[in-house]
Amino acid sequence: MSYKNITIEKDGSLGLLTLSREKEKNSLDIETSKEIYEGLKELESDNNITCIAIKGNEKLFSPGADIKELGSLDSKSAQSKGLFNYFDKIEEIKIPIIALVEGYALGGGMELSLICDLIVASSEAKFGQPEINLGLVPGIGGTQRLKKYVGKYHANYLCMSGDIISAQQGFELGFVSKVIDKNVFKDESIKFLKNLSEKPKSSLVEIKRLTKIDDKITSDLADERETFYRLLDSENKKIGVSAFFEKKKPEWKK
Repeated sequence: MSYKNITIEKDGSLGLLTLSREKEKNSLDIETSKEIYEGLKELESDNNITCIAIKGNEKLFSPGADIKELGSLDSKSAQSKGLFNYFDKIEEIKIPIIALVEGYALGGGMELSLICDLIVASSEAKFGQPEINLGLVPGIGGTQRLKKYVGKYHANYLCMSGDIISAQQGFELGFVSKVIDKNVFKDESIKFLKNLSEKPKSSLVEIKRLTKIDDKITSDLADERETFYRLLDSENKKIGVSAFFEKKKPEWKK
């Protein structure tokens, strides 16, 4: 299968999926989310593959949603076009998925990494949930997965402030699994992934299943999603998106 916005490759028992939407700086539109899911499924269909890494480039894992596409959507069109459907389907993948993060993972980019089973980050990587600066909330599980992984107060801090934090801060909070010095990141991350990929596939699959058993946040995720869609129709979303493109401070409606 050929792809426009991603590339996939295999290195022994390791699958690699690279975000390569370079002109749009690896932003995530519906087409790209579909390709990510289809690329993961294609790699998983190879019985020799035991785990898959998702990566971007040195400067950007992904800055999140394609703001041009997002700005054109209202609640009805977002739902009819399945804005988040393919992100939800990533949960179907049975083998471990590792987010390999260099540069910025923001908004939907950070949420994509949180869907994964491990986050391995360069010491220069940055994470954040800045949706509030667009008059929105996270829509791909940011509020709920963060609440589960780092607790209510840290989740509130990240989602309410929109602040960007370092990989080390993410490690200390508990959602980043491993931080590797930027100067040796490429070699050491591949070494780590190759070692992981050589573990017994049956055990990797079962560990992933077992650690997800208490992950019962489906109804809360649905609430987050409904809230996101509702805010797509808000005046503040229009103000936030307009301010983003005009590079000015938004003047919010109360």
